[in-house]
Amino acid sequence: MAPYIGNKKPLVTVALILLSVLTITNCISYTIAARDLPGSGTVVDAAMMARFERWMAKHGRTYKDTAEKARRFQVFMANALFVDSSNAAGGKKYHLAINGFADMTHDEFMARYTGYKSAPAAGKKMPGFQYSNVTMSQPLLAEVDWRTKGAVTGVKNQEDCGCCWAFSAVAAIEGIHKIKTGQLVSLSEQQLLDCSTDSNYACYVGGNMDNAFQYVISNGGITTEDAYQYTAVQDWCQSVQPAVTIRSYQDVPQYNENALAVAVANQPVSVGVDASNFQFYDGGVMTADSCGTDINHAVTIIGYGTAEDGSLYWLIKNSWGETWGEGGYFKLERGVNACGVAIMASYPVV
Repeated sequence: MAPYIGNKKPLVTVALILLSVLTITNCISYTIAARDLPGSGTVVDAAMMARFERWMAKHGRTYKDTAEKARRFQVFMANALFVDSSNAAGGKKYHLAINGFADMTHDEFMARYTGYKSAPAAGKKMPGFQYSNVTMSQPLLAEVDWRTKGAVTGVKNQEDCGCCWAFSAVAAIEGIHKIKTGQLVSLSEQQLLDCSTDSNYACYVGGNMDNAFQYVISNGGITTEDAYQYTAVQDWCQSVQPAVTIRSYQDVPQYNENALAVAVANQPVSVGVDASNFQFYDGGVMTADSCGTDINHAVTIIGYGTAEDGSLYWLIKNSWGETWGEGGYFKLERGVNACGVAIMASYPVV
């Protein structure tokens, strides 16, 4: 044993191994932290870079220079690790996926693709809740999907503009117009973005659906998508001929998901949600433990149902295009005010 103990090479080898382990551990920790602190350099992983290059090709993404590409790679890598880790953890009723938003930090995404802003609306709101008698007298339908009744237009894309409130309000108006007249008409979000400026503001400030409904009432209606096309940039308000009218709107009683279900059974309903963890949603039922109740995004509930495992869910139309979620839609846990869905709900009255 003496000659072996006297040999310092094994000690050096052990030290080098320990140093390597510590270096790898630090790199992993630093990479995960990069999801919140993008832009700093991390060890370039060849497999991850290849994944990034495939993602760029799929989504047609290019960058102004190598420095910007390097920064976006760091963001992509952090997001990919987050998605992979979430899916590998198991035990969730939903799953995530790397999508077209994968080179955006969480803060960038929230600033550019949400846009709900709470603000008081006044004037034409109808008092009470018109479906209160229905709530008391009729059993709740087990399943509702307004797409099957032809009351939902195709999924739209708000793009790089925080006017989700306009898309939410328009979808609700399109739905009730179809229910009452039998005609499904795609309406103009751009008109709301340009013209509904009383407490609703440009792409990077936000707005809400009640004020959008208020504008449509005061304006004598809203025009079609074809007549006033979406540009994802606020511009001067154009004078156009209204195509669809509403006479009022109502808020659903807060924190009352039974009342919300009754309203949805009769028409699509605009709601606010906390979309803080929606960036990479790919399918399944998003549960209440994945989000809070700080409302920052507007969507439209177009139905509800029960998943195969018995989970109750809301069926919701989003405005981030068809490549996000389940063809542009998502399911949100029902009955527990998941993501604040029962706090800010309203619908147009014709």
